[in-house]
Amino acid sequence: MTLSRLGVSLIALAFALPAPAEKQAKVSSHPLHEVKVVQLESTVVSNPAKVKEDYAADMLRDDLKRALLSAGFEIGDSPVKAHLVLDEFTSGSTAERFIVGFGAGRSTVNTRLVVSDGEKEAVTVHIKVRGNLALSPYEGGNTQRREAVNSFEQRLLEELYKLK
Repeated sequence: MTLSRLGVSLIALAFALPAPAEKQAKVSSHPLHEVKVVQLESTVVSNPAKVKEDYAADMLRDDLKRALLSAGFEIGDSPVKAHLVLDEFTSGSTAERFIVGFGAGRSTVNTRLVVSDGEKEAVTVHIKVRGNLALSPYEGGNTQRREAVNSFEQRLLEELYKLK
């Protein structure tokens, strides 16, 4: 009789404990879960023809730095590294917005946030934002670009919180 009680207890305990695979899945889906310090790397421009402004890579690296600090990380030497891959950055076209409309000529920021742990890539998150359709077609490229970059900063911060 005591042996059967022991068997039932062991079975109940086995169901109560999480499986090792479940624990690993949680950690891998949140690669920044218990990370305190992140090493910030330079932005990589994947297609220079689609990046119209020379300052774009440095500006977005600064945005990533601000987002990491806002999310509660420290910047420094760490096995956990973060950088952006910049696929497209344009201020848009005032002429296209005025003549064509329907979203043509809007500014675009198209990147991938890459977080790596040691030598392996832990996660890549695609982030694409465009200038606001609500802005007047008469708004200049600087206004469209600022609006897209502000939206990008917000999305970047949201994605970092999801990875925690």
